[in-house]
Amino acid sequence: MNPAVERPLTPQQRAALDARDVSVSLSAGAGCGKTFVLTERFLSHVDPTQVEPAHLEELVAITFTDAAAREMRDRIRRRCFERLQSAQDDQEAAAWQRLMRSMDGARISTIHSFCTQLLRSYAVEAGLDPQFEVLDAATAELMKLETVDDRLRALLLAGDEDVLNLAAKRGLDRVRTDVARLAGPLALPAVQRWQHATVDEVVAAWQQYFASEAAPAAIRELLGCAEANVLRRLARVDLVVKATLGDHLLALADALQGRELTPADAHALLERLNQLARVSGVCTAKDWADPEDFAEFRDTCAAFRDRIKKSILKKPFDVPAAREAAGQGLALLRLVGNVTQSLERTKTRRNQLEFDDLLARAHRLLTAPENDAIRREVAGSTRLLMVDEFQDTNPLQVAIIKAFCGDGWREQGLFAVGDFKQSIYRFNGAEPRVSNELRNALLPTGRLSLTRNFRSQPAVTAFVNAVFHQAFEQYEPLVPARPQATPTPAIEFMWTPGENSSNDDRHEPAADSVDATGAALTLKRGRRAGAARDARVLEADWIARRLVQLLQSEARLVVDIAGDPAAPRPLKLGDIAILLRTLSDAQVYEEALRAHGLSYYLAGGHAFYSQQEIYDVLNLFRAVASEVDEIALAGALRSPLFSLADETLYWLVQRHQSLNAALAAISQPPAELDAVEAAKVRRAAATMARLREEKDRLLVADLFALAMELTGYDAVLLTEFLGPRKAANIEKLIEQARTLDRSSPGDLPGFITQLSEFVSRAPKEALAATQSEGDVIRIMTIHYSKGLEFPLVVLPDLDRQRHAGMTLPVLDETLGPLVSIDAEEKEGLIGIDLYRHAEDVLEIEERRRLLYVACTRAADYLLLSSSIDDPAQPKRDWLQLIDQQVNLVDGSLRQPLPAGYEAPQILVTTARPQIDDEKSAQPRGADLETLVARTRQLAAKGASELPRGSDAIPADASARRRFSFSQLTGALALQAEVEDDSAGIAMPSGGASLEVEREARELGWLVHAVLEQWNFQRPPALAEFCESLAWLQPERPQEQTVARAVRLLEEFLASPRGRELASAQIVRREVEFLLPWPPVDQPTTRYLHGYIDCLYQGADGRWRLLDFKTNRVTADNLGTVANQYESQLLVYALAVERALGAPPAEVALVLLDGGCEHRFNWSDADRTHAMRRIDAAMTRLVTDLT
Repeated sequence: MNPAVERPLTPQQRAALDARDVSVSLSAGAGCGKTFVLTERFLSHVDPTQVEPAHLEELVAITFTDAAAREMRDRIRRRCFERLQSAQDDQEAAAWQRLMRSMDGARISTIHSFCTQLLRSYAVEAGLDPQFEVLDAATAELMKLETVDDRLRALLLAGDEDVLNLAAKRGLDRVRTDVARLAGPLALPAVQRWQHATVDEVVAAWQQYFASEAAPAAIRELLGCAEANVLRRLARVDLVVKATLGDHLLALADALQGRELTPADAHALLERLNQLARVSGVCTAKDWADPEDFAEFRDTCAAFRDRIKKSILKKPFDVPAAREAAGQGLALLRLVGNVTQSLERTKTRRNQLEFDDLLARAHRLLTAPENDAIRREVAGSTRLLMVDEFQDTNPLQVAIIKAFCGDGWREQGLFAVGDFKQSIYRFNGAEPRVSNELRNALLPTGRLSLTRNFRSQPAVTAFVNAVFHQAFEQYEPLVPARPQATPTPAIEFMWTPGENSSNDDRHEPAADSVDATGAALTLKRGRRAGAARDARVLEADWIARRLVQLLQSEARLVVDIAGDPAAPRPLKLGDIAILLRTLSDAQVYEEALRAHGLSYYLAGGHAFYSQQEIYDVLNLFRAVASEVDEIALAGALRSPLFSLADETLYWLVQRHQSLNAALAAISQPPAELDAVEAAKVRRAAATMARLREEKDRLLVADLFALAMELTGYDAVLLTEFLGPRKAANIEKLIEQARTLDRSSPGDLPGFITQLSEFVSRAPKEALAATQSEGDVIRIMTIHYSKGLEFPLVVLPDLDRQRHAGMTLPVLDETLGPLVSIDAEEKEGLIGIDLYRHAEDVLEIEERRRLLYVACTRAADYLLLSSSIDDPAQPKRDWLQLIDQQVNLVDGSLRQPLPAGYEAPQILVTTARPQIDDEKSAQPRGADLETLVARTRQLAAKGASELPRGSDAIPADASARRRFSFSQLTGALALQAEVEDDSAGIAMPSGGASLEVEREARELGWLVHAVLEQWNFQRPPALAEFCESLAWLQPERPQEQTVARAVRLLEEFLASPRGRELASAQIVRREVEFLLPWPPVDQPTTRYLHGYIDCLYQGADGRWRLLDFKTNRVTADNLGTVANQYESQLLVYALAVERALGAPPAEVALVLLDGGCEHRFNWSDADRTHAMRRIDAAMTRLVTDLT
């Protein structure tokens, strides 16, 4: 018999295939062959050699993606072919052949396709036309946006109170964006639950949730953290020699015991823990039997108190702010409900459904009491429902699955395969909690597992088990199915200098590579402003160098599982995958790989509408649709569509006033153009004329195809880097045009509107799928790598800061509408803070699972990398998780592993990888130095001629339109020499030393930075705040400068003006303005641009303008100093007057060093005189440049 047919099964696989009389939840670890088990289980039911095989239509298999459905169908077909080849007789062979041919009709699909089939089968009962259309995501989004705009317009015209209030408080654009994001089928449960609620009811729900859920969860989180576990271990009497300290530790241990608490008790416990978890005034090293225990206790207490400070329980519930947020939230919810109802009516009228509708209507069909007969019929017609990737389902999907299986789903009819540890799709609504609940609801005999790993070598599984065995409840260790065939260590830590490391760290190796027996790594500490990207660039360079090392070494690091798993071979480019959390920084790694001559392929990504080729097409169609859109036409002409040079565009506009006019009169191109550019212009003119002629006669897709034919744009893209991907994106865009043509034939304006909206909002849309090309490194997100495996995996940027908490509105069925309000309007917690805290906890849990998925993609070698200031003190959750089990400094284990676990061997690299052959790492392409040298030689011999269009275009200084006041300072100072000394602006004295000037500049920067970010209502500790901002300076200010800034700010904040700011209704800092000049209601050609230090609305409702200065001033020179800034403050006042429609109630120069102010009041004559001086300064500045 064919050995391919009789594959050996592990006991776990055999148990999963033989469990026929019970519903099964199969927990399949990473690389443990779940797809093989699914395939074999499906095939075992329809095996024609059985006595009573199931009919193909009696089995349903639900997969996560269409690609997974195709893969399962292909696998089953291949297995059928194998069984056909090994058939014992013609009758058996014919049976397998019939099954193989009928596989296209197998019910293997995504849950959305499954719901579509169900709704078409029971369309009448579901209240649908069976011929309904399922909208693709782009078309559904466009319909929603059109509905949002239509409803907002109608409600504004009708004077709807909710819309007007929201627009006034949140801004109309923000309201539109929020409604567009929230409206749709998923909003209906929350809308129906809360649309008639009052503000008091919403606030009461938040307070109840805080008491019953948030507070207990916060205590559990605090008592379950790593620091609390360490304190429990150290809070023992036998570790200390001081009796009173023993009592203190016993009290600490008692406080750390988990117990149910009311919110009031929780606050008291927090304060008690904060007092007990400290060493100051409690103990010293001599009070402990082991000084190392004292050091660990001291450091852990500090970290634990820091956690307490950040606890949600440290903030009170802010009832006034909560009422304001609830009022805005209810108004937004009602508006979302209004738009959603309108959207539902539109879809009903057009007989269309979107993806979320499919799930909601299928759930309604299967769970409505009046449809009991349908539910029984559906359950009776299906022998087995198989679900792949069950951990990525949501409550609605699980409810559909249960209803489909019937009332007996716990006992039989369900075969769900998933792994809680690999649930990483919360952004798609996945809730691994529901899959765990279903698993626990099944009979014990149906809770099976797969733990034998067929992907990774023992070196990799040992590391995964060591790191994650305490990270997940009921963790089942991976058991490698093959022996170690390659050298160890096969796990490598590579730590590059962090963003706060000194320059020496960044260029000189801190130590050689060490393994678990090597010396500890120490890095210098320092701070540099804006160094995060630099650190990431350095890390990417080290990664590229390390990969070059491994590729050049010829070391046998990987094996071919499909070949001889016992025969290692050298590494190839195609064996390597770089897995990122997000592709936002992919360019950094691309540049590093290119710099070292390493070919790569960027896989996946969801920035479809951010690709340059999409911009080019949008510009083309905008220019075709409108003969006055000069910006779009310029973008199209200078793109690869027409490839006109920028100089050509200049000469076209210079001769014809506009690009459209130039194309219309192109029979005589400008004389400055050479023959090639002139030919390109004529071709562009003919192409645009043809497309504009055809735009009203052709479908959008046909017009698109014609544009590609006339321009050859798709062919040009193929010559560029990642050309096949770009050309595929164009094909995908054409397919979207075809989809739009089906519902709105030839609607070019609609297509432009849709594309414009998506380009501006950049929704997640996958790039067009293409095959990776040859032997290249693959760069992709961890999410994209799910289900894949690679011989060598690189996980960079492990210490990356996670995103801040969300601030977007949420409609939650439990908590109701949740919106944020301005920080100045609240002092404590409101509903969205409670929601955000719960979401943060869930996000951290998912990030842990994401790291597990990333590590388990590696088959033979795993390289973990990060820029980090000090590996001994990791700051972020991923490195902290690893460091809990494995010392980041030397790779040694922190604590013994459970019995049966293998200890991982880890290489730690902290030195810049040295490349043996630097020439192999040179970037590809032309040698620019040689090219420049050759060009100079030709120019010296007069052997070359510059094209006519390349002559330098002189700058027209008289065309200057925009000025800043600082640019006018010199011109005003020159005027002051011939006017009264007190009327102008005095230039700084040249006698001051560079050191004094530097100190004054640093003081001014620091004071302004503090005042820009200062929270007047809830002020932080001033000295610490100044210190933290001082570190952001490229060169940190001296201690005396920081101390001086603290003194000046303390005096100002305690002054009447500082107290007035603290009680102000609104405070705005660094207010940018663009003031037409002259500031009169007539056409203008010049503008003054600047920033106002502070503009605030006082308790009386009037606006006041402040400008802060740190000049040294006394009572004697106050007037002189103030005169230096009079013109500047006048411009600021005019800008405020133009924006608000009335002059500010007060304009004051705040001189912080003297603790005084100067208020300006201008007469009409003063204003006229100052404005004339500014006019003259502008003219002088332009004249000097001409």
